[in-house]
Amino acid sequence: MTAAGRKKGIRKAILLALAALLLLAALAATAAAETIITLTFTGDCTLGSEESKKEQEDSFIAVSKREGFDYFFKNFREMFSADDCTVINFEGVFADTAAGEATNKTYRFRAPMEYVKILSGASVEAAGLANNHIGDYSTQGLRHTIEAMEGAGIGWFREKNFHFVEKDGIRIALVAIDYRAYVSQCEIIRNEIVRVKENGEANAVVLMYHDGNEYDAHHTPTQDKVADYYIRNGVDLVIMHHPHVVQGITVKNNRSVFYSLGNFVFGGNKAIRSADYKGKITVTSLYSLVVQAKMYFNDDGTYKGQQMILYPAYTSSIPPANNYQPFRVNAKDAEPVMEAILFDSTGMDIPSPVNDGEGLARVVLSYLPAEEETESAPRAESADGKPEASNPRPYRDSK
Repeated sequence: MTAAGRKKGIRKAILLALAALLLLAALAATAAAETIITLTFTGDCTLGSEESKKEQEDSFIAVSKREGFDYFFKNFREMFSADDCTVINFEGVFADTAAGEATNKTYRFRAPMEYVKILSGASVEAAGLANNHIGDYSTQGLRHTIEAMEGAGIGWFREKNFHFVEKDGIRIALVAIDYRAYVSQCEIIRNEIVRVKENGEANAVVLMYHDGNEYDAHHTPTQDKVADYYIRNGVDLVIMHHPHVVQGITVKNNRSVFYSLGNFVFGGNKAIRSADYKGKITVTSLYSLVVQAKMYFNDDGTYKGQQMILYPAYTSSIPPANNYQPFRVNAKDAEPVMEAILFDSTGMDIPSPVNDGEGLARVVLSYLPAEEETESAPRAESADGKPEASNPRPYRDSK
């Protein structure tokens, strides 16, 4: 073989080797491909007023007539539009009449069915309906609320009715229960969660749980027990509501638990409520927390892990009055929000808030890989095998 032929052969061999390396790199990249689904969660949302107060000039209904539907979520519309799914806890009902009003309850919240446009116009895609106000107008109110949600293209979920968020073939199941459902349907909900994961209907599960003591700086033991139980049985993220104030964060089996995000757009109260907590801290419905969960999946659908981003917010710009228009705050104003979170968080390494490019606070928590398991608390049961009782008054109005 001539020298020219040998050189040509060497070049060909080098090119083949490079092609092989590129193919291997491409295969490795394909194997490492992942899907990220971004979910945004807010605190309690009530888009209505009490019947006797709706005509007052500072009621939610009156403000909506003056300002329009776009007013309430104005400061978050861009954020909500950029994620894969924005999820709220909806407290109250959409109904055009007061038929079925549960007058035995102290507080009942209602807005006309067209008010669902407040949500659809703000890029809210899903709403949990398991709470102590979805029954304010009995089964009629619940039925009309579901009709309004479905008519606006908003997914709803409640007890055994899961909602699925889908992207690139990956599906996340959203599940919502309150304390009553936990007591009466604990195993039923658990079995359904196991079923959808085992048969491939869901690659991950998020549980929204409604319970706790209102305006309490600390979460309750029952909140912990519920999180323990469902994480042990397949839930990958727990978001809680009801206390109306921000509470703490924890991690169980590398799954995040948020005990309360506080209020968000909350038309149920015309004033911000604040109180001293045992001389240690001020608890207030002014502070709010918006949470974004980035859920990571392999290309085969295997859940890989999660990273949580916190956005401290205030529920009103004119406290002690409530103007029903939450807004993000800068790092300095976020400090008391984070203080409330830390007060109820044990063993958590939570960074200080920093300003983003727009001068607004955000907190990025550490990535939690799914495969690293930590010790979990024992299942929450009483001697007879049923879930233990919650605090004596888990609801605003037990009447």
